[in-house]
Parts: sequence; C-alpha cells; structure tokens
Amino acid sequence: MHMIAGQSLQEDMAEAIAPALRAIAASIGPDGRHVIYSNGERVLAARTGSEIARRICSDHFAERLLKEALVDAERQFGDGTARLAVMAGAALAERCHSGAPAVDNERVIEALALLRPELDAAFAAEARIRDAGAELIAAAGVDSALVALILKADAAAGADGLVEVKEAGENAVFAVDGFSFDARLLSSGAISAMDDVHLIVANEVLSDFKTLAPVIEGFATRGKALVVVARGIEGQALQLLERNQKAGVLKVAALAPHDAGPRAVDILEDLAAVSGAALVCAHAGTSIEQLKPTMLGKAMQYRFAHGRVHLTGVNGAIERISMRIEAAEAEIRAKRYLPLDREHAERRRARLVGRWVELNIARGFDSVTQVETVRRAIVALRAARTDGVITGGGHGLESVADRLKGTGRDDPARRAAMAMIDAALRSPGRCLRRNSAETRPAATGPMPAPVADPARLSRDLLDVALSLAVRLAGIGGAVLRH
Repeated sequence: MHMIAGQSLQEDMAEAIAPALRAIAASIGPDGRHVIYSNGERVLAARTGSEIARRICSDHFAERLLKEALVDAERQFGDGTARLAVMAGAALAERCHSGAPAVDNERVIEALALLRPELDAAFAAEARIRDAGAELIAAAGVDSALVALILKADAAAGADGLVEVKEAGENAVFAVDGFSFDARLLSSGAISAMDDVHLIVANEVLSDFKTLAPVIEGFATRGKALVVVARGIEGQALQLLERNQKAGVLKVAALAPHDAGPRAVDILEDLAAVSGAALVCAHAGTSIEQLKPTMLGKAMQYRFAHGRVHLTGVNGAIERISMRIEAAEAEIRAKRYLPLDREHAERRRARLVGRWVELNIARGFDSVTQVETVRRAIVALRAARTDGVITGGGHGLESVADRLKGTGRDDPARRAAMAMIDAALRSPGRCLRRNSAETRPAATGPMPAPVADPARLSRDLLDVALSLAVRLAGIGGAVLRH
C-alpha cells in the first residue's frame, strides 16, 4: 500500500475513469452507438451512460464514485446519464489541469452555489415552450414505429396523468378513466367485473361484520354489487363474504392494496375521497360498527384484471378530491430528488385525476431495451412540458455558456467555477460533432437538424455533473493497495 496526493492523485483518478468516459462519450448521438460486452456466452449491448459505467468501472474509488453518480441519476431523472458523464469529465479536467490557478476547492464550491441564479436565468432565457414531442422521442433513440404510439399515450395521459410502459403481446395504448390501483384479492372466486357498485373503504383489518350483516343482506336481496377494500379481511368478516358469495346471493369483491404501510393508507384515503365513501378508521373515529349505507362509496363500473383494479364513474365531492390532488402535488415537489417517493406521489396524482394510460410494447428480440428507451422518452416529454426545451445537439447548452461569458469577474474562485461550468456546457456539443463526423462523412450530406432537449433535465444534469467533479477534485489523498 502507498498514499498519493496532489498532482499524482489527480493523474491517477484521470487514468482510472478515462476508459469509462471515452466509452460513454463514444455512445452519445442519434446513430444508435453503444458498447458491446460479453456475459458468459452472450453478447449484449450497453446503451446508456449508467449501463456502460456498470460494465466498465472497476473498484477504484474514482470509478465507483462515477458509477454511483450515474446510477443515482438514472433513478432520479430517467435519462441523460451519458451527457452527465461527459459534462462531469470535462468539468473535472478543467478543475485539475496543470495551468489552473491554485484555488481552494471549498471556495470553488461556494462560487458554484453563488452562480446558480445566473445559471437559472441563462437556461430560462434559452428555454422555449413548444411542441417538440417527436424531436424528444427521436433524441431518446426510440424505434420510429413507436413514435406515434408514444405521442398517443402522452396525449391521453395529459399533464397530470401517468403513462405506464410494459411488455405485452402487441403494441397498443389503453387509456383507463377513473381510479386505478394495484391490489390483491382476499376472497376466493371473486367476481372480476361488476356494474353499479357500492364501496366499503377501511383503513384497518376487518375481522367482524356482525353489525353489518343487515347491510350485506340488503345488498343480496336487491342484487346490488359490493366492493370491500381494506388493509385486510379475516375471521368472521371474510367467512360472511365468502359464504354469501358461494351461495350466489351476493355480488362482492374483497381486496387489499398491493402496497403496504403509509402507501396503502394513501390509496385507501384517496379511494374514499374519489368514491365519496366515509373511510372506516378507528383512529379517525369511524368504526365498522358505525358504518351506515349512506356512508358507502359509489362507482359505475368495477374491473379487476392482472392484479389491478379499475373503478370508473366514481362520484366523490370535488372539493375533497381537489384537496387530495393538492397534497399529492405538494409531495411531488417535496420529493423531487427522491425518485421512488416522487414516482409514488405521481401515481397518486394520476389515480386522483383519473388518467392512467398503459403503453404496451410487443415482446420481441429487443423489447426489454425498447421498454427502457420508451420510458426515457416519456420522462423527457414530461420534463419538456413543464419547463420547456432548449435546442438539442449541444447547441442550446453552448448558447447558455455564451450567455454566461464575462461573469467570472476578478474573483479567482468565481473564475475557476465559471471555467468548470463553461467546459461542462460545451462538452456534449463537441462530443456529438466528433461522433457525427466519424459516422457521417461529408460526402453523405449535411448533418440532420438538431433535436430538442428538456431544459429542466439539462439544468439538473449540469448540477449533478458539477457536484461530481468538485467532489472528485476535492479528494486530498488516497491509499492505494497493490
């Protein structure tokens, strides 16, 4: 073992991450470039920055930091990890090159933070709200045969809905109106489709329906349909439902949310709001014994298939539903940088507004890759809708860099920070032009028109790239094992 620091450490880090950065940089562009690797007897392709880093990076500390940053970014943003790696590499090279003035790394970090308002303003000045759907999908590398399908699914979901992408028998879009959620059946032989249903929604485990027996009998004698959604149903309550169901006197479905804990509570509370049901919850002061027929929710149709419930024609109070939507949107904003929590909140909002779209990609040779590519394209569409787009092909980022010229002033730390930002912003364009020159000889004609990039995504990727670069540059020493 030995310890290295200073210029030797910088050279060691640069050498360690160079292979991954070169491979990722070579993959950028609209021509479908990727990295080929072997897995046993199979030859596979890595197409995104995070995938390539997973295959190339070793246990060297700098490589681990690069890989972890790209994997986290893929979970957080869903797209752009190749651009992130290229920007981080350029910013780090600028920070560490031998001609750079000696400025303490903490001061550079402070200067980067102070430059955020100017960066935000430059991106806002370049951003345009326009219909760039086809361009964004093309930039994601989606099969051209799927472009119209993605645009159809996105239009059906609208700004507040959700598009779920999955493999299926054939390419298709299914727009589901109403309230949808994943659930598991609690009783055997449950009916999978019913019309004009009433709902009991309970945020507790139901074990005794004794006091509800008259209500159940009323449903049976009038031929009405009942859906019971609770955290669980057991004991006499489950026996009562199954006995009446098997006897053919009661149309009923008993379910529990597939999620557990607080997320199950969210689903139950949201379902109560949209259906107009009083939530059975001992903590809220409403027990199953107090439930009356007027406190049940209503829906025009109930469908259950492949582990998912669809309720259409729900008629809860608009004010109550609006409050739940506002709470979901507040959670989306609060959990912006926590991808799993943010996705849960986005699903909540989609359920509440009643816009849930399923986009099926036909199973085939490359369908798994296509599903991931389509998901990234939809992420880009969503980001562009809220914050606009900038010119793609690296041109928009270069225009942002041009707007920031002269903001370094006389402060060495600010100049160093601006140099990192400038290098990061200009690196994707250089990379794309180099790759295009290699694959498109001049004789074949001019380059295609640049596509569009989501402005907010580009801005967020820059932040992560700069953070990774200063993190690596700030490492003062390392102990290396032979």
